[in-house]
Amino acid sequence: MLQPWLSESFQDFAQACRQGRLPGSVIIAGRNDAGAFELALECARFYLCEHKEGGVPCGSCKSCRLLDNAAHPDFVMVRSSLKDEVDAGTDLTNDPKLLLQDNQAAASESPAGRRSVRIDSIRRLIDWLQISHALTEGKAAIINDAHTMSEEAANSILKSFEEPPVQTLIIVVAKSLEALLPTIRSRAYKILLKEPTLQQGLEYLSGFDFTGRRAQTALALSLNAPYGALRLLQSSTDEKAVEIIELLCLALKTGQDSELIDKLLALGPEGQVMILGELVRELLKYKAGTALELLPLLDQNSAGALCRLPAEHLFAAYDELRHFSTRAPFIPPRAPAALLRAWVQALAATR
Repeated sequence: MLQPWLSESFQDFAQACRQGRLPGSVIIAGRNDAGAFELALECARFYLCEHKEGGVPCGSCKSCRLLDNAAHPDFVMVRSSLKDEVDAGTDLTNDPKLLLQDNQAAASESPAGRRSVRIDSIRRLIDWLQISHALTEGKAAIINDAHTMSEEAANSILKSFEEPPVQTLIIVVAKSLEALLPTIRSRAYKILLKEPTLQQGLEYLSGFDFTGRRAQTALALSLNAPYGALRLLQSSTDEKAVEIIELLCLALKTGQDSELIDKLLALGPEGQVMILGELVRELLKYKAGTALELLPLLDQNSAGALCRLPAEHLFAAYDELRHFSTRAPFIPPRAPAALLRAWVQALAATR
């Protein structure tokens, strides 16, 4: 069952589908950690369902059963992959669980290279689209992480957008509309993923027994993306964030930053930017008058210790975080520690 913040977008899709207003392609623009892929999967399930009368997939027809068991002959998903995965043929799958696993691992980057939707994967998809459907409702394909397509790959799929095969739906999932070529955008039915409310996020996390300050902290770190917040809670990243803020306050007070640097290095660039970025945003909000209870990363002690930092220096520190996530692979191993130490020392120098 879809989460509440996804339901309205799904109903819009389902109505367009029943009324015959869908072109051969749909773009779902939004973050996977807020449910973009889950929405895409439900749309594909509904499109292929043999009993659409209820406005949701029936769950019991042959098509629904096959899709749920990763055995649907008329359904395929394109994964963002490494080259060796393309060579092994695992870049295309009809098993939704593999895509869900991909989304859970999205925050980490393989040392073997960056994942992307590759031209060879798109060519294989195009070949698959030309095969006649086996069941009665047509065919559906999902291209996940479509914003990682090269221009060559995007141009390859364009003809399928312009002249879609009969009874075929291509669902493109991308982080934003702007991340796709204008020629792709212009030919598709567009769904902008609605952001969940804070209460919806908290209710979702409470279903996994995460409540109170921990849930609020994880939602803040994930920019209010409930699926992403759940992964942070399951890895205790929210608790690590609290510890890092305490160590930052201590480092600014004493000049002793070794433990802080070690903890930050253990997080990797993505975690560093996430925690330090949200901390700076909350400090700026606090200085602008936002109530402390609305800022879950801060408490009386940390707010008191850090609020004296001038706003202009906080803006500068926030801007400097971009260097953390854009490190070239040839940077010397000690450089990340030096970069972190320089960032902390720059904050200390502004007090």
